[in-house]
Amino acid sequence: DKTIYNFGDMTKNIGLFTNAGIRVEDATQMIKGFSNVAAASGTSAQNAAGAAYQLSQALSAGTIRLIDWKSLTYAGMGNKNMQNGLIEIADAMGTLTASSTSASEVQADFNGSLEKGWLSADVMSKYLPIMAGDMSDAEMASLGLTDAQIQSLKQTAATAEESATKVRSWTKLLGTIAEEVGSGWSQTFELILGNFDEATDLFTGILDTVRGIIGGIS
Repeated sequence: DKTIYNFGDMTKNIGLFTNAGIRVEDATQMIKGFSNVAAASGTSAQNAAGAAYQLSQALSAGTIRLIDWKSLTYAGMGNKNMQNGLIEIADAMGTLTASSTSASEVQADFNGSLEKGWLSADVMSKYLPIMAGDMSDAEMASLGLTDAQIQSLKQTAATAEESATKVRSWTKLLGTIAEEVGSGWSQTFELILGNFDEATDLFTGILDTVRGIIGGIS
């Protein structure tokens, strides 16, 4: 409800990430962060969905290569803020050193450096939850990030979330209201019919009763 992006698209993207072998809880954090980053870049929901699909394929392979990154840039994402955040996290985690490169080399030629394989799925899986605001200072510090880097990333995440939650057009206003109504109805139906397990028991019980009646008539 907080974001301008469609709930259905976001849950579909969570499914893509879980198919890539990511736990559903982690995938949820990553999609929240991904949507925030997309909003900060001014990316449309449709373009963000396409980029999320390509990213899910890269996560499944374990490394984000140049062809995967280009899908983000084509969608309007992958700006300098995103690049710098990924570089800082990769440097802190030792991924740059393991790939025989350095932060200065990557900053000089970001696209070309991707073929060295430093942008791993693990780095991206840390960056996106940070952009979702779902990682504490202690968790970020455990990655090796400095206090200054943590504060900078938190500020970027706050700006991204504001972009994802502020409505600036009539179309987005209507879409966000529709999402609010949809969430309200889902809560109402859950109160009446129950959650997944409760609804299963309810409707299965009705089916068993009707089946018994039909069987008796037959």
